[in-house]
Amino acid sequence: MNNYISIPNLPNKRSKGVIIDYRTDKEAIDSLNSMGIECILSCRINSLYEAVCAHPDMMIHHLGADRFITAPEAYEHFKAALPNADIIKGSKQLDARYPDDILYNAASVGNYLFCNARCTASEILSEYQCMKKEILNVKQGYSKCSICVVSENALITADSGICNIARKNNIDVLKITEGYIELAGMSYGFIGGATGLIAPDALAVNGDLKTHPDYNNIVSFCKNYGVDIVQLKSGSIYDIGSILPIF
Repeated sequence: MNNYISIPNLPNKRSKGVIIDYRTDKEAIDSLNSMGIECILSCRINSLYEAVCAHPDMMIHHLGADRFITAPEAYEHFKAALPNADIIKGSKQLDARYPDDILYNAASVGNYLFCNARCTASEILSEYQCMKKEILNVKQGYSKCSICVVSENALITADSGICNIARKNNIDVLKITEGYIELAGMSYGFIGGATGLIAPDALAVNGDLKTHPDYNNIVSFCKNYGVDIVQLKSGSIYDIGSILPIF
């Protein structure tokens, strides 16, 4: 039986399993496998547009431990893929039209949830209220896409609104330059969608971080929290809808 991590996005030891887009580059999957990390692949949701139709952060939200909330279209897939997990089936289906595409795209950072509360699935909001965790309402609907979690009190983002709200709540933030992350069919992708902690001291990046103009600042910021960068593949950084550590 798998031991799911207690706090979403924050593994307390080397991760043994992550959820990623099933279309992820073979080089990145091989890199994760070589570290003993199982890749649980997402499914395709046809109602979403092609760029994000298999992005995990669009269809599943980790509540902590063995508890998850999924879009109804992804429920059966993850019920089979995540053994012994307690999965709540969201009541509202996804749609390509904003804001019905970002229902499950909320970002858990320590004791906070970043989301556009007006557009977030009611099941997610209800669970965080029950857990007495603070919901930080931001304009950015693609909250998880936009946030790279570094520690329970530190994040990286290119979004000014998220940056301001985080700082008001005493969360350390590195504000980076927008762009320089690829996403097919889109002008650019997001830092949260291209990264994920795979250990308390290791941040996986889907691409060569040296291709980003803020490379040195990102490395230094992560070092402040004892976190090293792990490059999963060569070439440009590519948004795959987050690397979600789950056990």
